[in-house]
Amino acid sequence: MEKQLIKRKVTVIEKSKQWQLHQLFGNLAERLDRLPDAREVQQNPLRSAPQERMVMVF
Repeated sequence: MEKQLIKRKVTVIEKSKQWQLHQLFGNLAERLDRLPDAREVQQNPLRSAPQERMVMVF
């Protein structure tokens, strides 16, 4: 039995809701992927996590 391959071309209409969501996700992925520069590190000092988010160790 041979498998049938069906090839289809997906077209996304620009400015549609799906296209906008893909753009937002792509921009978010790019921002998360890049390393912060020295100025950003100095402007955003480390701070502790809220106590509600901490799990009990004992």
